[in-house]
Amino acid sequence: MKPPLTKNLKKTTKPISWIYNFWFDNIYVAKIMALVSLTNLGVVAFDLTYVPLRDIWLNGVITVGNFTVGPYEYDGYKITIVPEQVREKVITYDAVKGIEPYRDTQEYLDTVKELEENIKNFGLDSPRTLELLEVLRELSARMISEDPFQLANKSGNLERVKNMMRDRMEDPILNPRGSATVSFENFWNINHLEGQVEEELNFFNEEIAPLINTNYFRPIGENGQFVDYFGLIDFPFIAILFVDFMVRSFVISLRYHGVKIQDAIFWRWYDLIFFLPILRWLRIIPVSIRLDESKIINLNSIKRQASQGFVASIAGDITEVIVLRLVNQLQHFIKDGYIEDFLSPGENTREYININDKNEITEIIQLVIDLVANKVLPEIRPEVEDLLNYVIETSIAESPAYKSIAHLPRLDNFPKTISNKASKQLYQVLLDTVNSLLKKDPIFDQHLEKIITKSGATLTLSVGAKHNLEVVESLLYELLEEIKINYIRKLSDDEVEALLDETRALREIDN
Repeated sequence: MKPPLTKNLKKTTKPISWIYNFWFDNIYVAKIMALVSLTNLGVVAFDLTYVPLRDIWLNGVITVGNFTVGPYEYDGYKITIVPEQVREKVITYDAVKGIEPYRDTQEYLDTVKELEENIKNFGLDSPRTLELLEVLRELSARMISEDPFQLANKSGNLERVKNMMRDRMEDPILNPRGSATVSFENFWNINHLEGQVEEELNFFNEEIAPLINTNYFRPIGENGQFVDYFGLIDFPFIAILFVDFMVRSFVISLRYHGVKIQDAIFWRWYDLIFFLPILRWLRIIPVSIRLDESKIINLNSIKRQASQGFVASIAGDITEVIVLRLVNQLQHFIKDGYIEDFLSPGENTREYININDKNEITEIIQLVIDLVANKVLPEIRPEVEDLLNYVIETSIAESPAYKSIAHLPRLDNFPKTISNKASKQLYQVLLDTVNSLLKKDPIFDQHLEKIITKSGATLTLSVGAKHNLEVVESLLYELLEEIKINYIRKLSDDEVEALLDETRALREIDN
């Protein structure tokens, strides 16, 4: 769908004509252009379906429920869906598609009409009637042998005509082989028509003539394609949409830094589909986007489903690649000895780049101490004092020295009294000690840094500690390898849909 404007692009201060601004920003202009594009899409849809549906526009009838199963055939119901007045107007579109009546089949239908007029005026036995019947027999034989329906891809209709005539003139004596040519010869025979002229001509006009009438001639142009004048109808729409497209691209190129006119053209890439000489049905894409932009329709749900479907198709692969990359980096970090170098940097170690002249570890420890001193310890003081009080009181009461004097007067509450005072004093000492650590003291910082450095050196220089560190590195490396084998592939297969479900749930909460 439409790509969002990049937030990093800053609007310029170049003056833009108020006409351009009005055309670009006004929602009613957008609605009008969206309706123009929708009208064009409707015209294109009619043009693309006109030839395939021409039989319906021509006769206005569809057959529902017809089927053939072995020797059984059911003709179904014929339903008129297009009124005659509408058909007469719509069929004039033949001129746009270069469609003309096919000479041979049109001659056939004209001859049948002349036959009807001649029988009505002069009777079935008139010389002209006999002459016209002979002409119809010849035209029928030529129509069956030459198949004039082939150019219009209507040979199927000719087969239907032949089958209907075979069924109508079925006679094991006169036509034992069921020949369509013989069936037409027998149909256009004075002996067959005598006594049932009106009935047979009605059958021909209602069943046979509409099928023959569907045939047409369509000339081929110098480009090897059928003649088609649709471009004359399509051109005004394309001209209007092209002007709108260029104005919007021009305004985008002026409003935003770093966006040239060619970039703005591809910014609105979907509008370029209007100007493709082929695949005109793809115009449904820019038309849908324009209708959504102009608030005529709302495609948010469709866009959301489409984006989620796209994300679902690639999220697993992307997640797998990212996690594998992260695990591989950790493995290289461990394998190359960066843990040991970090704990005890030596002379051969690449110089560590400090970007802010701070020892982050020391700063973190001080922040943790500040948090403990100002937030944690004051909150938990009653509980800690109760705990200390209980421990001290219990220790005194169970000590042998106290047990030897516990029977003396006024000493029964001695442990409780001592523990209350001792717990308060101990906790106060702890608070004072922690608060003292918070004071800016360069000497204290130096001592703390030495402790951290020496701790790392102890882990790497001591033979036993260094061996243990190497074992830890090896175990970590192998653990990461097992994670890659056992879990990362499962993440891409099993967790993606769950993540999408969580995403949809969060969006519903936001809405």
